[in-house]
Amino acid sequence: MVLFNQYLMVINVETIKIDKQGRLVIPASIRKALGISGEVEAIIRVDGNRIIIEPASTDLERAINEWIEKALSINLQPYTENTEESWKWMNNEYAKRKLGISGGSN
Repeated sequence: MVLFNQYLMVINVETIKIDKQGRLVIPASIRKALGISGEVEAIIRVDGNRIIIEPASTDLERAINEWIEKALSINLQPYTENTEESWKWMNNEYAKRKLGISGGSN
């Protein structure tokens, strides 16, 4: 069965059985869609009442290099604003006026 999620991504949905020993077989259509052939490692985790099985990344170095490349491509500028200067105009009286509590005795 093929379904679409809220992002209009195609999802393969299959009903499978889990045997008494807890084993299951991932259907061929799903293995093909994920490019899984032969014996591979997978990560399994529980998310609420769902079991999530994902192919494990066997190329850790490649994944780290991709992460480094993405991190380095972000154009960040150092924060150089002098906070004393930016808050110099702010005082208790101004804050009370902005909050609507000025004019009374506090």
